[in-house]
Amino acid sequence: MAVLRCTIVVASFMLFAGGAANALTQADNAPPSEPAAVEGAAGRGVRILPPEPPAPKPVAQEPQAQQPVHAVNPGPAVDPGRQAPVAAAPVAPVLKSCDRPVAKPTLRFTDPARFDRALKAKLRRGRPVVVDLDTPYPADNEAPLPLGAWLNEVKQSGGAVSVAPYCQKGRGLGGFFAKLFGGGPAEPYRAARRYDAVLHVDGVDQVVTQVEFAPRKATK
Repeated sequence: MAVLRCTIVVASFMLFAGGAANALTQADNAPPSEPAAVEGAAGRGVRILPPEPPAPKPVAQEPQAQQPVHAVNPGPAVDPGRQAPVAAAPVAPVLKSCDRPVAKPTLRFTDPARFDRALKAKLRRGRPVVVDLDTPYPADNEAPLPLGAWLNEVKQSGGAVSVAPYCQKGRGLGGFFAKLFGGGPAEPYRAARRYDAVLHVDGVDQVVTQVEFAPRKATK
C-alpha cells in the first residue's frame, strides 16, 4: 500500500514536471512578435486607448479698436411713379408805387370850381403851396383846367416851370412844355406871377402827382 502511494506520487511529479517543461518549451518557441497575454479587458479582446492630452487653454486676445462708422444719409426717398416737380417760371418783379415827395400837401385838386379861390388865397401869403392831385395826369399832356391856367400864368410872367421826377429817372420829359401852356396872362391868376412851379412826376408811371408853387427868387 505504501509502495503504491509512492508510485502515484512519483508519477504525478513526473507528469507535472513534464507539463511544466512542455510549457516552457512552447513559451520559448513562441514567435517574438506575438504580444504577451493581457489580463482583464485586454485579455478579452478589448482595445484600450491611451488618454488624450488636455486641450490647450485659449489665449485671451486684446479687443481691436473698432473703426468709427460714418452715418450715410440715404437722402429723401424717391417714388418711381411720381414725376419730378417742374420748375416754376420766373415771376416778373412787381414795381411798388413810391410815396409822393410832399407828405403833407397844402391843397388837393378835387373840385375845380372851388380850386381857384383856395389857391389864390394861399398864393397871396407868399409861402410855398403844394397841390396834390387825386387823379394824376400824364406828364406829356396839358394840365387840366383850371390848374393849367395857373401854370400858364407862371410861365408867361417869366417864371420857371420845371419837372422833378421821383421814384425813377424820368424819360422823355424835356419837350412837352411847348403844348402845356397857351394864351396870355390872365388877370384872375396874377397871384402866380411871384412864383415858380415844379411838377413832381412819378418816373415809373410818367404821371404828374403834385404841383409845387415856390416863391420866385428875386432877380438882380
